[in-house]
Amino acid sequence: MRVCLRFLVLVPIFLLFLLAAGCGEADPNGGHPKEEHRNAEHREEEVAAFLSDVPDNAEKESTDQEEYFIGSVNMGMNGEWFSEVMNGIWNAGQDLGVRVKMLDSAGSLETERENIRSLVEEGIDALVISPRDSTDSIENLQPAVDAKIPIITWNTSVNMDVTSFVCVDSEALGADTGDYLCEYMKTYGLTDVRLIIIDNRNYDVGIARCEGFRQSIKGMVDQKKIQVVAEADAETFEAGEALMKKLLKKHPEANAVWVWNQPTFLGTIEAIREAERDDMLILGTDMSMELAADMLGDDINLLAVTTQMPYNMGYKAVVTAVRALRGEDVDPAVFIPLATYKKEDAAMLHRYLEAHLDLVEWKGGQ
Repeated sequence: MRVCLRFLVLVPIFLLFLLAAGCGEADPNGGHPKEEHRNAEHREEEVAAFLSDVPDNAEKESTDQEEYFIGSVNMGMNGEWFSEVMNGIWNAGQDLGVRVKMLDSAGSLETERENIRSLVEEGIDALVISPRDSTDSIENLQPAVDAKIPIITWNTSVNMDVTSFVCVDSEALGADTGDYLCEYMKTYGLTDVRLIIIDNRNYDVGIARCEGFRQSIKGMVDQKKIQVVAEADAETFEAGEALMKKLLKKHPEANAVWVWNQPTFLGTIEAIREAERDDMLILGTDMSMELAADMLGDDINLLAVTTQMPYNMGYKAVVTAVRALRGEDVDPAVFIPLATYKKEDAAMLHRYLEAHLDLVEWKGGQ
């Protein structure tokens, strides 16, 4: 039974972007212009609204005790999605009075191994990490295991016992968008949707969200109201753009597409925009500033995006690590809520743009 946790972010500001980074377990690139205008008081209010159960005063009690040293090994550190996670990790460290050092594995297992070894040698008290591979990262984590260092994984899992896994319900991440497509078809009486699915076959969390989407539309497929005309995998902006151009030529009858992650999503949209296919129904996972702006525009028909809350994920990973170091009980799995943004809800999209402007560019340090 899948858990659908729906969460509405209510906070304030605005803008858009350029090219965003992956989520799930992919690892592409992006960036965003920066605008500085928040004071500390405003930021505390935003954090309180943004993190439903984290930033109360009880969390900020470590300033008069021994400082902990948290090592963070990130699968990637480029683009909007990872920047949100990194800001969450860094801000949690600041709020809790702990030292944080982040290292980038850049999608490399070898670099991940060296990063973990380096942090363990530096004397970290806990490790927060998005493992590169559920199996191959096990050996990389052995130095932390040998040193009896608490390990908090986030976003991506590893096939071994860890202190806690900060995650989302990946099946729900895909299924919630599929549910919306089915609702949309019923509302507007659509009975002939010819769908392209751009999926993932390399990562457990990616496979899970694709399976969740497929299961959610199964009823409409069985009724022949949805016909899946093509399925293919891609992980990056460039691959998504090239694949979609190819599929649009091969399947001109296609009138809808679902995409599994943010960078591929952005590349797919670029191909649709270039083909001037404003009739195409577009849905997928992993929100970004650019996708929010696209949903508010009229040149493409981007209907809905179900998303994780990457800032919350990074913040909760550090909070969980500190709780473990204090000897508190921590849950083996800490779930981060999901949200579905819809073209029809412009107010919610504006709130997203407002709430994320300060989060989508990395502004921390080491």
